[in-house]
This record gives sequence, structure tokens and C-alpha cells, in this order.
Amino acid sequence: MRKYLFVISYTLLFVFGCKEDDHPVPNQRFTAYINLMLPDYINKDAFVAIYDSDGSRIGIGGVIVYRVGDGHYYVFERYCPHDEELTCLVDLEEGNTSAQCPCCESRFFIISETGDCIEGPSDYSLKPYRNRVEPNGTILVIYN
Repeated sequence: MRKYLFVISYTLLFVFGCKEDDHPVPNQRFTAYINLMLPDYINKDAFVAIYDSDGSRIGIGGVIVYRVGDGHYYVFERYCPHDEELTCLVDLEEGNTSAQCPCCESRFFIISETGDCIEGPSDYSLKPYRNRVEPNGTILVIYN
């Protein structure tokens, strides 16, 4: 009896416990390389990047990158998750700790790994992207 209960519980957990990504910004497969030694990026705590070192578009609408510390970054898609049409791009605000959508005026906290909405109508945080820094410390690799 315990065996059957375990199997049923495990099956229910597997079926109902794994929720699909319901973020409104679609997944876009890509790998991008940013040379952190370029003038647009060197010594900056936060920046916007639309194209990578090879000229390929990053993500869907570009990314916002926040440097947490040496070799550690948070990277977010620029499309506002509140905009169902995916036409509004968030921009960095003065101070580089948040980004704001010019369409709905939602503000997002970019100095946390989740990119939470801190003000405005958005029910979602910014879409985060994975990243790593190459061993030489000069190339940021962003991928999804």
C-alpha cells in the first residue's frame, strides 16, 4: 500500500509540480559574446547591449547588464513583460539600479538577480538570461 501511495504521490508531483515557464516574453535561443574591454562597457556598473561582438542581436530586444562584482553579472531582456505586443523596451534609469518602461512606466530592480517589478502595472519581473565570464575576464557570454 505504501508503495502505491508513493508512486501516486510522485506522479502527481511530476505532473502538477513542474510548471511551464509562463513568462510573457518568449524564450529566444541565443549565445552572445560581449567584449567587456570596449569603451561602451568598460568600468560601467550597468549598460544596455543590443548587438554582440559579432554584430548578432542579443536576445529579442537587446539586454540590460548589471555588474554585481568582479566576474558576476545580472542580465535581463529589455522587452517589458507587461507589454503583450512586445513593442516596449525598458531603459536604464539614472543611478543604474533600475530600469523603466516608457510605455506603462513599470520600474524594475536590476540589482537583484530576479529583476523584480518595484512600481507600476507589470505582474512579471524582467526576463533574466544566464551568463558567465570567460576565464580571461574580458568576455561576457550571455545565453538562453
